[in-house]
Amino acid sequence: MSEYKSTEDEIESIKENAEKAVDAIEDAVEEAVDAVEDAVEDAVEDAVEKAKPPLMKFKDENPKVFFGGIAAIVIVAGIFLFSGGDSKKLQAPQIAHAVGQTYTLQAANALPDSGITLKILKIPGQMAAFDSESEDVVCNAPTGTRATITSFQEAFGKKNLFAQIEILDEVGDCRKGVKGWTLTTNLK
Repeated sequence: MSEYKSTEDEIESIKENAEKAVDAIEDAVEEAVDAVEDAVEDAVEDAVEKAKPPLMKFKDENPKVFFGGIAAIVIVAGIFLFSGGDSKKLQAPQIAHAVGQTYTLQAANALPDSGITLKILKIPGQMAAFDSESEDVVCNAPTGTRATITSFQEAFGKKNLFAQIEILDEVGDCRKGVKGWTLTTNLK
């Protein structure tokens, strides 16, 4: 039986040694896994830190300055939005037109001497005359043509919107003394 015990003791000793070896290997593997995990976490944190936009880095480094800047921008935008402004509307100078006075034809949105012509109409406000050549057009007067107002016509609730004029000079296809209608705003 002593042999049997010694074999059992040897088996027991081998088991213990195997368990110690397995424990040692498990500890080594755990240490290796921990080391790899730490290295990966450090690499990921470095990559994330490098990939952050400059404003986010600034926010992390100086949060008081960052949020103070945002507050300043909001305040300035609020001042612009809620300041209200001036209630006065800009208006072009109004000319007091009068019958018998002489004026120069000038398109409302054109520069002087731009070569633009104004249609002088047979009927005040005849919109069809502006679409194409029409029998409703008396003549085409170039800007700068002198004319005298002979009467006014009210339209769309506006007093003196149209003026009947008499051309004073022979210009373009307009004869001297021809009469027709134009917008009062075309007379300067």
